[in-house]
Amino acid sequence: MANWSPRTIVAASWLFPVAVGAVGVYGASKATTDPISLLIAAMALVLGSLVGVATSNSGNQFTTGLAVAAAIPFVFSGVTGVDLAGTLGAYGVGLAAVWVVRYSRGEKHRDLLPVMVRRFGGYVTYAVVYSSMRVGVFADLSGGWGDLVPFVGAVLTWLAVEVLLRAVLILGPRQLSRTYLARSILHDANVFVGLALTGALFGELYPAIGWWALPIALLPYSFAHSAFRRFQQTKVNYKQTIRALARIPEVSGLAVDGHADRTTQLATSIAMEMGLGPSRVEDVEYAGLMHDIGRISLNEPNVVKMGYTDDDIARWSSEIIAESPYLERVAQDVQQQYQPYRKPGEQEDPEVSIISRIIKVSAAYDWKVHRDGRSPLEALEVLHAGAAYEFDPDVVASLRRLLEVRGVFTPVGT
Repeated sequence: MANWSPRTIVAASWLFPVAVGAVGVYGASKATTDPISLLIAAMALVLGSLVGVATSNSGNQFTTGLAVAAAIPFVFSGVTGVDLAGTLGAYGVGLAAVWVVRYSRGEKHRDLLPVMVRRFGGYVTYAVVYSSMRVGVFADLSGGWGDLVPFVGAVLTWLAVEVLLRAVLILGPRQLSRTYLARSILHDANVFVGLALTGALFGELYPAIGWWALPIALLPYSFAHSAFRRFQQTKVNYKQTIRALARIPEVSGLAVDGHADRTTQLATSIAMEMGLGPSRVEDVEYAGLMHDIGRISLNEPNVVKMGYTDDDIARWSSEIIAESPYLERVAQDVQQQYQPYRKPGEQEDPEVSIISRIIKVSAAYDWKVHRDGRSPLEALEVLHAGAAYEFDPDVVASLRRLLEVRGVFTPVGT
């Protein structure tokens, strides 16, 4: 899909919700569940999709609609098994309605298409696997295992399909690697599984106690949700504090204004383009913001008088960062930022991490453009010239791809 023409993408963007809605209506017509229950499930899915749980650092957006979707096969089941037609009918109608709602709120069809295709493909897999296992060899299991084992198998398959489709469905210019997109879903699997378990708990209790199952299912989830939101807010505050500290050398006139933010933005983009996982990308972000914090030592006259090198600045930066135990690994990456990626006679230096190499390239590029006044192409050529020892050629190549995708310069031969 990455090579689809814009016209094809627009056409598919309009046709897909219509097709999903048609599948939903057809499924509802074949369902054994009563139409009122189907309509309630579809409406619950739409309402749930409007209640955001959180947006993770890796860009995944989760809503309570996932919990609603997970509950539907449980609710639409009986002694003969799951009403698969009704399950897919309710979900199809609900998903088509969610598409309309999100589009009316200003989201573009081009952005909605890969998300909705992923949602539909993942859920169809979940429903089919769960209904198939419920009437298979697991149907004779007692003590609730006849529901639990199919649910676990179905959720794991659902997650696997989500991972696969998020990696495959890249539309337009590619700035994120498929590896990063896949890892980002796995990174947030705890939220995904937590929402699915909430829906399953409600679905399992509903036949026995009716709507009282809703508060019982929401009670344990509310604690997890609150903890997750607090954790996310703490990380946001933490990054804002680090960003404020990173501004000190710039405000003091010891670094080019905006250097830390530009280096961080470029470094994280390179890390994602190269396929690093979300946790490593976060380390890149911290390292980019703090890589020059050691320049505050240059306010000390004795330090300037005695002279200093780039390695001294890196060491000072590392010592400051290491004061926070949470950033101990980042401190090591920052300390190595001026080390060449390899030495004569070696393929590469294993002691210099990929994060250090990314920061080295990103910072050097920003210095050459915003301090030395070189054009982006000239700055990139300087990095290419130093790719024999100083700069990792893979990182430089990634930087070039990003600049080309962003239209910073036109590739030669086009």
